[in-house]
Amino acid sequence: MQKLPFIFPCLLFLSINFLGAQSIEVVLADGTVINGETDYNAFVRTPDKIEVSLDGENFYYTPSQIKGFKTNGDRYVAREIELNTTNQNLQSLTDFKELEWVKKKVFLKTLVQGDVSLFTYKDTRIHYFVSKGEKILELIRLKKSSKATLNHYVGQLNILFSDCERAPKTDYINFNTSSLKKAVIAYNECISGKSIFVEEKNPIEVSLYLVGGYKQTSYDMTGGYYGNYNIDKGDEGNVTYGVAFDLNFLRRTKRLQFYNELLLQNYKFDAFYRSQEQFVEQYVDYFLSMDLSYLEANSMIRYNFGKESNNAKVFLNVGVNLGFQLSDKSTEYSNSVFFGNENRREREPLAGEIKTNRTAILTGIGLRYKLVSVEVRYGFNPKLSGRPTESSTNNLNFLTTFRVF
Repeated sequence: MQKLPFIFPCLLFLSINFLGAQSIEVVLADGTVINGETDYNAFVRTPDKIEVSLDGENFYYTPSQIKGFKTNGDRYVAREIELNTTNQNLQSLTDFKELEWVKKKVFLKTLVQGDVSLFTYKDTRIHYFVSKGEKILELIRLKKSSKATLNHYVGQLNILFSDCERAPKTDYINFNTSSLKKAVIAYNECISGKSIFVEEKNPIEVSLYLVGGYKQTSYDMTGGYYGNYNIDKGDEGNVTYGVAFDLNFLRRTKRLQFYNELLLQNYKFDAFYRSQEQFVEQYVDYFLSMDLSYLEANSMIRYNFGKESNNAKVFLNVGVNLGFQLSDKSTEYSNSVFFGNENRREREPLAGEIKTNRTAILTGIGLRYKLVSVEVRYGFNPKLSGRPTESSTNNLNFLTTFRVF
């Protein structure tokens, strides 16, 4: 169970990379706009074609068939470019006429759109393109094997920005996304006051929920005479409540949520066992009353099925539970009877091995309708106590969640 906290980051990593369905808007070459879904993972490499799902049927579009597309806040345009393919590990380079180029039509990601627009294209490295009017060109920066660089892009930007008296000083523009974006945005503000579009990173969005429900728990005890205890089945259910929040920093897909809860969970039950001796008038009664409260922190990945526009969605939760004990009012004692004489002896509940913190795996399925969600969730065998006396619980939660904001 000590390995459980490491399982969740692995699940999160796999989910980010493999569950990437997103809504997409595609503009065809004739101007027709279609809406569907695509598997979008922010493209490690710019694809030669995109796959779009429409009413359960998949279609493929190349840059020659469409003008561009939008998905998850990102914009792509189809443009014909001259792509620099020069080897980045040159021993020597004396003339820019030696550069190698290939002409092709590709998808370009729009970083800034305006009087000057900035784009990127990814293959084995990232390429930056700028356009002004109908002309588009690649900004060139080459690395030599001596680790020296040829910053041809500085001169290119000087020419592009020459009609702005307040143009940014190109000597201080680095060859990276952040610096180039700032320079192009500054130029557009100089010429027309603003850019038409600027790619922005989505801020982390936080949603808050109120959670309430009913927990049904089955208990099991092993080890020594504890295995003989008869647990009162009427004590296996109680109310649970708390708060929850999700962090929507998983920009690649809105089907995924990083969902977290803080729930107050109570575990109460009574158990009894009689050890009968040789004579009827000689026996020992064992009484156990468990009364534990835990603050349980649940961290889960939630996968939402169906289209983003649907008001009602089925969802699946998988994650881990970390429980921290808040109170322990448990008692245990034995009562020895010998021909009418009684001798009561206080005992340490569950041999003093009650866990102050515990971990478990959670899985659940639910339905969300607008601001309200209902879910059935199962917790796999978290232990209440360890050896030599082992007791465990199996929890079935029926939860209702209301989104506050």
